[in-house]
Amino acid sequence: MKAVAELDLEMVKMKLKEEEEGLGWSDEQCESAEIEYKRYLHLCSVFGKGIVPNKIMDYMWHFHILDTIAYHEDCGKVFGGYMHHYPYFGMRGNEDARDLEDSFNKSRMLYLNEFGEDIAREEHSKCWHDCQNRCWHACPSHGEMHAA
Repeated sequence: MKAVAELDLEMVKMKLKEEEEGLGWSDEQCESAEIEYKRYLHLCSVFGKGIVPNKIMDYMWHFHILDTIAYHEDCGKVFGGYMHHYPYFGMRGNEDARDLEDSFNKSRMLYLNEFGEDIAREEHSKCWHDCQNRCWHACPSHGEMHAA
């Protein structure tokens, strides 16, 4: 999608590189995050609600939202309106956690079909394999952690 490809996320990446105000990411990490985040926005624009981001997409999204003016304008360009972020999905009990897992699995299949690779690649999960945490559904090591 042209609108997604044309988004200027240089200021977001600059913020992510900051040691104190950001996450201290390298240029390489920021470039990878931009690719992933734009893929996430593409999926949202094509398939609508219910797309669950991987960790690197989510971090980039959070930092994009902090620039409220640019985020609002970018949403208008890509979606024709504002795309809200609901950070509590999966945290409101067992049924909600299952809904998150189902949505992530749907997102995973859509991502694979669109981009030819897995959304939950090791380099993008950025977790500490704490499968009690709410990101366990996106962890490539999850199956290994619970193998009998």
